[in-house]
Amino acid sequence: MPQQRQHADAAAKQRAYRGRQAQARREELQVRGLPPAPPIPALPSRARWSALLDRAQLSLALARDEMQAYYDDRSEAWQEGERAAALQERLDTLGQLLDDLDALPPF
Repeated sequence: MPQQRQHADAAAKQRAYRGRQAQARREELQVRGLPPAPPIPALPSRARWSALLDRAQLSLALARDEMQAYYDDRSEAWQEGERAAALQERLDTLGQLLDDLDALPPF
């Protein structure tokens, strides 16, 4: 016995797939603690730039936090090695970038 069609046609099937993909992206951003992506093309210039900078700051903070957690989870012997020193330099650079972004004057 054949199965019933879930979608009327290929276009409806594609719309459902795209909707599921968009929902998965929204859930992934929510799990990471990031706000949903703003509808950038519709925003005025200053609001658009502000939204882009806020998103960049959140992304950099997330990267820094994950890198710091990775560093903290390693053994003491690893933390004294060259790779740890390179990672610590990147962490310092990310910290400086975040400080610079905080220091930007508002629009």
